[in-house]
Amino acid sequence: MDLKQEAILRRLDRVIVQYGEAREENEIEFGIDVGMIISQLEIYDQVWFIRHMPKEGKHSQEAKKLVRAIITRLEEIPDGGAECFPFETIDEFKQKYLSG
Repeated sequence: MDLKQEAILRRLDRVIVQYGEAREENEIEFGIDVGMIISQLEIYDQVWFIRHMPKEGKHSQEAKKLVRAIITRLEEIPDGGAECFPFETIDEFKQKYLSG
């Protein structure tokens, strides 16, 4: 598995293209596929955190940069009426990686 930032974003782009707009009918599958990308992001963060051991915060600067790029892409998904996705995912990212 390639854990480079570009590879993770490329996988996310493929998922977004595959599902198109966020609709109630594809919300679960979309969420599962994005969940796998989130798992890759967490591993990416751990690797960078261990390499650089930042004094402030629990996440690497590299992961925060990647999260911002992921959020941007998720915010651009056309809203076809999904109730939760990607809005909850975006809020979780902001809370976990970008607040504080």
